[in-house]
Amino acid sequence: MKRAVAALVLLSLFPHSPAAADVDVAPESWKPTLHIRADRKEPPTARSTRPVGDSQSGKREESVACSSGGSALGFRCEEGGFTGAPTRARPGRELTEGDILTAAQEIGLPSLNVRIQPGEKTLVNIETIFYTRPQAFNRSINLLGFDIDLAAKPGRYRWVHDDGTATTTSHPGKPYPAMDVTHRYRKPADDVHPRVDVTYQVRYRVDAGPWQTLGQTLEASGPAAELDVKEAAPVLVKP
Repeated sequence: MKRAVAALVLLSLFPHSPAAADVDVAPESWKPTLHIRADRKEPPTARSTRPVGDSQSGKREESVACSSGGSALGFRCEEGGFTGAPTRARPGRELTEGDILTAAQEIGLPSLNVRIQPGEKTLVNIETIFYTRPQAFNRSINLLGFDIDLAAKPGRYRWVHDDGTATTTSHPGKPYPAMDVTHRYRKPADDVHPRVDVTYQVRYRVDAGPWQTLGQTLEASGPAAELDVKEAAPVLVKP
C-alpha cells in the first residue's frame, strides 16, 4: 500500500519525470522519500575510420571513438573525426632527425678491433690477413619526451694498413684459410699500427612506430693494432 501511494505522489509532482530506471523510491516508516538520479549529458562523439588493408583483401577496418574537445591515439579530435598528424604534449621543441643523429653520435657506435694473421709479426711481400668481428647495436632512449629505438649495422669496412694505403670492403673478412681481406707490405717496418674503421647505417623508430633510416651514416674508428713487418732472408740448409 505504501509503495502505491509513493508512485501516485511521484506522478502528481513530476508528470514528465525520467524513466523508472532513473528514479529510486525509498519508503520509510514515517514518510515516502524520493531520490532522482542526475541525468548526465555526454559530449557528442565522432568516429574516424582508419583502413587496415583494403576491401578486396577482406581485411577489416579499424574504428576508434573521438570525443569532442579531446584526443585519441595522439590525433587532433575535431568535428567529423580525426584530423592532422599526431600531436603530443612535449616539453620544449619538436623532435627532429638531427636530434636522433646527435643522440646516436653521443652514445657511440661499436669500434671494432682489427685481427691480423699470422699475428703480431708478418713478412714483406706475403699475404697478411685482416678481419674483424661485427657487433650488434640496439639501444632504447628517451629523447624530448619520445621513446626512441636505435639499431645499427656495419655497411663498409675501411682497412687502414699504416703504410700509406687503405682498402674498403663491404664485408668484415674471415680468418685463414678464407683470405677474404689481405694486404702485402712492400718493405720492412717496426711498429706498424693498422686499424679498421667501420661505417654504420642507423635505423630508428619513434614511439614504436615504423622503422626509418637516418639520412647520414656514422663512422667508428677502431683501435690501432701493433704489427712488425720483417724481411726474410733465404737460408740454405742441408736436406
